[in-house]
This record gives sequence, structure tokens and C-alpha cells, in this order.
Amino acid sequence: MPRNDDRGSALVSTMIVLVLLAGLTAGMTAIVVSDTRVRALDSTRTQAFYASHAGLEQLTADLGDLFSGNFAPTAAQINALTLNPPDLGVAWQEPGGGNGYRITFPAGAGGNPAAATMTVMSGPFQGLIGLATPYRLSSTARLPDRSEATLTRTLQTVAIPVFQFGIFSENDLSFFAGPNFNFGGRVHTNANLFVAEGNGNTLTLADRVTAVGEIVRTHLSNGWATSVNYTGNVSVIRAPGVFRNLAANEGSLVGTIGTARNEPTWTNLSTGTYNHNIATGNTGAKRLDLPVVNFGAQPIDLIRRPLPGENVDAPLVLQERFFSLASLRILLSDAAADINGLPGVSAQPPLALGIAEPGGYVGVPFAESPGPGGGGNQTGVRTPANTPVLGGFLKIERQGPAGVWTDVTLEILNLGIAGRQWVDTAGAPAGCAEISPTAVIRLQRMRDLNACATAAQQNSAFNYSPNILYDAREAMQRDGLTAADPVRFGGIIAYVEIDARNLSRWFQGAIGTTGNQALNVNGYTVYFSDRRGNRNAANAETGEYGFEDLVNPASGTGAINNVLDTGEDFNGNGQLESYGATPRAPAAVPGGAPMPWGNLSWPLAAAARPWTSVDPGGAVGQAEEALIARRNPPIFFRRALKLTNGRLGNLVAPGLTIASENPVYVQGDWNANGAFGNPHVATAVIADAVTLLSNAWNDRTSVTNAHSMTNRDAVTTWYRLAVIAGKGISFPQPAGTVQDFGTDGGAHNFLRYLEDWSDQTLNFRGSIVSLYTSRQGNGTYKCCVTVYSPPTRGYNFDTDFLTPALLPPRTPMFRDVNTTGFAQIIRP
Repeated sequence: MPRNDDRGSALVSTMIVLVLLAGLTAGMTAIVVSDTRVRALDSTRTQAFYASHAGLEQLTADLGDLFSGNFAPTAAQINALTLNPPDLGVAWQEPGGGNGYRITFPAGAGGNPAAATMTVMSGPFQGLIGLATPYRLSSTARLPDRSEATLTRTLQTVAIPVFQFGIFSENDLSFFAGPNFNFGGRVHTNANLFVAEGNGNTLTLADRVTAVGEIVRTHLSNGWATSVNYTGNVSVIRAPGVFRNLAANEGSLVGTIGTARNEPTWTNLSTGTYNHNIATGNTGAKRLDLPVVNFGAQPIDLIRRPLPGENVDAPLVLQERFFSLASLRILLSDAAADINGLPGVSAQPPLALGIAEPGGYVGVPFAESPGPGGGGNQTGVRTPANTPVLGGFLKIERQGPAGVWTDVTLEILNLGIAGRQWVDTAGAPAGCAEISPTAVIRLQRMRDLNACATAAQQNSAFNYSPNILYDAREAMQRDGLTAADPVRFGGIIAYVEIDARNLSRWFQGAIGTTGNQALNVNGYTVYFSDRRGNRNAANAETGEYGFEDLVNPASGTGAINNVLDTGEDFNGNGQLESYGATPRAPAAVPGGAPMPWGNLSWPLAAAARPWTSVDPGGAVGQAEEALIARRNPPIFFRRALKLTNGRLGNLVAPGLTIASENPVYVQGDWNANGAFGNPHVATAVIADAVTLLSNAWNDRTSVTNAHSMTNRDAVTTWYRLAVIAGKGISFPQPAGTVQDFGTDGGAHNFLRYLEDWSDQTLNFRGSIVSLYTSRQGNGTYKCCVTVYSPPTRGYNFDTDFLTPALLPPRTPMFRDVNTTGFAQIIRP
């Protein structure tokens, strides 16, 4: 029988259990509800995350597209990208209500993105100093339930000046100097690198060396084995101040191009022993291309004229050309339409360089032919009387800060057009005063006289001749002509001279009237293009010499064979160009058709070729041969630009860049004065080819006994500038030729010579860049009988170029975009 004090305990227990069960049920329900809510929140946050990520990717893609055409966009161009976020059903809004789809950057002048100097820490530009602009991309996506996600990405655009390299080459690059050679600076080629050194001497590569192709130690680029005469040391840097010789069996191939890879030896050397200080494409080297290449053009398009309509068809290419970047551009053509049809030229028509001077021009008359005769000012003349000697049309334009081009042809011409007279008896100026002391460009020269020209002689058009020099490299297919060999048409170079001092004075406003209104971008840039006489079979200008039949390995003299041999296809079109070997007779009137050959006195006949003599029968002797070359209009497209009077103190600060579609000859000390002194300025010459002429160079004696170096004795001269130019194409060494024939001359001969530099020093400080094959100065490399005798090379990289502020104006830049960070911002 139950006790009375146990009554109700079961009920209490039941109630307790029920309470516990209710609590458990409530807890489980709360957990389920909470989990449901968390899952829903997580789902919306995930949705917001992916929407934000999509927005960030579109922002990145849009910015990348903008950078592909413009590595220095304005603030307005960048901000415009933030106005069209993707339509994903979210609000692009920051928690505080600000724009959640934006790009931020450090602002400089005018609110535009500012670049800062920095050292690149990784990638193909590692160790170089460039201009970097950081950008921060931010994407915040908010859903209607206020769920949101914020993602950020940081990136930077990097601009690396091409002159930060000591030596850069788009094509195969070679080192094989006989004497010690240590230029300094980074070395890079987008192709193959051939390295060797003369017996008993050392090539020193004192900075990082990269070749996208292979590195060859066993042969020169023409196939010559380095075991013969090239057994010197190739000393390559391993670490700061630490070097090791790269042995002949330690290239990336076991032999020359086409042989097996030298593995694992090469990879172990490149990545281990040398700590990546020498590399090929297989061990980390990467191609470096300029923006003009990314836009579908070629590097040589930097110096070429644009095509008609290019402002519509390829505006990104047009904006990279020096034609567009210049402060001053000088254009010459046979027909006015060839200049008028170029994009962006001003409305003023080009000026005819013929018999009748234009209104507003005040100066000596344009040169005319006095007609062939038996003596006096008619000696050597082979064109009819009153034939224009200069010919063609000229247009000179100045670009202002706002990008507007203004014709300044008459302003420049009124400063003078004539060069100094060379007295016939002494072959030297002998104190004759300058005829045009303030001339910026010189289109002609006073003919040789026995005394300084009188005022009356200076005012006679019959007393002027074209500017002519003789280039033995361009004249011959093979080296070794004798002093008795006559002048050849291919070596007669007709040039326009720029007086660098007067050009600088014009930019400074010291002479002329509007030069100080020219566009100044860290200095001034001049663009030059002379296409007079340049016509192919379709009667169109090409900007190329048009004669490539130069090698013929089966011939001891390189005689033409009408076959496209290795080393001849300069423009890479797979065809042998020959139209440049057809002479063009001078026009009777400016812009007129070439006169019939029958109207011209022998030997200016239709049968003339670049390799033929101006005196094929040897009837007149060398003295008159020289006059024939110097007194007549050129009949082949052999045009050039000569730079003079550029000594220390003569050049405009802070810098001057000369870009020329034609070959350039730099005569005398440049940006130096018997030493590399101060205050120097940042200068560059960018051209089809660059030849350095010493302080002793004389145009007149270059043509007299043209194939004897005794007339071309150089003296020690100094040059401080960066150079971009073309070079030749290597080909197999023809039987019977010297050991380096068939190479492009190597880095030590990239800067061309035409004098006997024996016992003299050529001092050069700058940067050497080869971006293309020469299209006009395409004579094969040859030395050392007729063309030149080598100097003592005082060559060094100019370390000023490692400071971006000290670079020449409009220095071409390699561009890169690097992502530097990615993050999600978590907010409570």
C-alpha cells in the first residue's frame, strides 16, 4: 500500500520531464531557425560575393582594354569606366552610400594619374628602374536584403625606357670584338645571342644578359668557328662584383643554331651558377615589345611616315610614330601630293625646291644647273642648264602644346639654306665666312672655288650644288676596291644638314619667331623624312632603298645574281627588291616628270646602276669624277640626314631627340667637347642607320679618291647620345672572304664608321638599341681595307639613363601591367 508522502511525485517527475522536453524542443527549434537564417544569409552573401567578383573582373577588363591603347590615360578616361557597371540586379554602393564601383589612383598635375620612379622587383624587367602608376579597383555589391560583399584588386602600370638597356636588339645580337670590350648595362635580345672574344682578350658582360632565343658560344653568326681567332674570355657576372668565364662548351646549344640543346648543363649554369644573370627563353627570358608592336605594326614604324588614312584605320599606330610625337617635322617628297595626303598635316601646301623662289623667302637662290661645259662652274655638270638641282617639295611643321601643327617652312628657310664653302685649292674652309650662319637646315653648298665666294657669286643659283658625301660601305658589295677605282653611284649620298646649335637656338627663341612655341616634352623632338627619288615599279613611295641584291655568296665580288640569298630580305616580304637599282632622271621643273635620258649628258644615262661608275670609260680622271658626283642631282634613292655643330653647350636643354626615316651621319663632337663634360643634355638619334664621322671629316675629300682611306683620316672624337638604328642580316660566310664577313658587324660595329681611325679613339657614352633591319643604309658590314679602319673604342653605357628624369625626350617605353594584390573586405 503506497505511502502518503509519495503521492504526487510521479506528477512532478512527469512535469519535469515535460519541461525538459519542451526546452529541448525549443532549443532544437531555435537551432533550426537560426541555421535556416544563417544559411539564407550565407546564400545572399555568396550571391553578393560573386556579383562583386563579376564587377571587379569587368572593371579589370575595361581598364586593361584602356591600357592596351593608352598606357597614360587621363583621369576622365579612367573615371568613365566606372559609369557602366554590369547589370546583375545589385546596387553598387559602399556602406556609407558612396560609389561601390570605382578606381582610385594617386593624382598628379591636372588630376591625372601620377607615376613614381621605382625599381622593378620581379618579372622580365627585374632590376630595371621604371615609372610605375598604382591603381586600386574596388567593387561593392549590395542585395535588397542589405547583404553585401566588397572585393579589391591593386595593380600597376610600369613603363621601362628602352635606354635603360646598355644594348638591346630585336634581332640576333653578336659580340666578338678583337680588343677587350666592356660596354656595361643590361643586355637583351628578342632573338639569339652569339658571344665570343678575340684571342687573349676579354668580353665583360657586367649586368644581366637575356636572350629569348639561344646563346651560342661555338660560332659567330656567319658560321665561323670561335675556336679560330676567337678564343678569348667571355666573363659573365654571377653576383655584384663576382664574375665567371662562360666556356666555349657552355652555351645553350652544343653548337650553333640548329644543334642539340646543351642540357642539363645550360639550365644548371643559367639558374644555378649564374643565378639567372644570363638566361635564355628556356630559363626565364621573355620577349619585350614596344606598344607599336602590340598595335599590329613593326618597330621600324616608329620612324616611318604614316599611311594615308591611318588616323582612321590605325590611330594607335599613328600616335606611336615620331611623325606624330615631334615638336618639329621636316618632310621632303618628289610630289606635293605625297606630303598633302599624310594624316594631320597643315593646310599650307608644300614648297617647291626649284627654279622660282616662293613669295616670302629671302636668301640665296635655290641651286640650278649651269649646264654641261668645259670648265669653270660647269666642270662635272651633266644636266641641262636651269635644271633644278635640289628638286622636290619641302614642308616643315611645328607642333604646339595643344597638338596643333603649324607650317613654318618659310620661317626656317629664311634663316638660311646654304652650307659653308670648301676652298678648292686647300680642301678646307680656310676662313671663309658662313654663307648662312643662322641656318637650321642646309639644303645645298657653295661649289668649290679658289677663293671665298663674293656676294655676286653667292647670289647666283649656278654656283650651288647638292650636299653630297661618299659612303664606301654603301658603294661596294665587297671590301677591297683600290684607290684607282672610280666613284660608284651607290655610294653617292645626298643629304640635308641640320645645324644642331641653330636648331637649339630656334627652339629657345634666339632666332626665328615661333620656335619657343613648339611642344616641349622633357625637351624637343625633330622628325625627318626625305623620300625624293623613292619610287617603286608602281610609282609609289616606299621609304625603302628598294635594292637588296647585295650578297651572292658564289661571287668573289658579290655581283648581282637576281636571286634572293640569305641576308638580303631586309623588309621580310620574301621577295628580292630591285626597283631601287633603276635610276630616276632629275625633273625639268619642280614636281615634273623625269626628263628623257637623251637630254642628259653622259654618264647620267638609263644604263647607270648603283654598282656602276660615274666614269665608266675612265675618260675624265678622278678629279672630275668627284665633281660629277658632287655637282649633279642624285639619280638613285640615296638620301640622308647629317647632324653638325652639336658640341657641348650647343644643344637645347633639357634634351633633344632626332628621329629620321633616313640614315643619319653625326659629324664631330656631339654633346661633348674633347671630354664628357657638363652641362650636357639628354640626346638621342633614332634612324635607319647611324654613322659617326670624326672632327676631321670632309665631304669633299670623301669623294676624291673615294676608295682610299688616306683621304679619310679620323681624329679622336667624343659622342654622348642614345642610338636606335637598324643593322644588316647575318648570312653564311662566303668562301674566300674575311672571317667576320656575313655577320652584321657585332655590337662593337653597330655604330658605323667611314674613316681610318688607326691610333685614334672614338669615345661613345650612351645606349645602343637595334629594333629593325636597315631599309635604306643596307650595305653589308665590311672592314677594313676600303670602308674604315677601327678605332680604339672608348665605349660605355651612360648610367644617367637609369634616372627617368634624365632620359632623352620621347624615349620609347616597354609597357607592362602587373597585378600586385587581391583582397575581400569583411565588414560586421
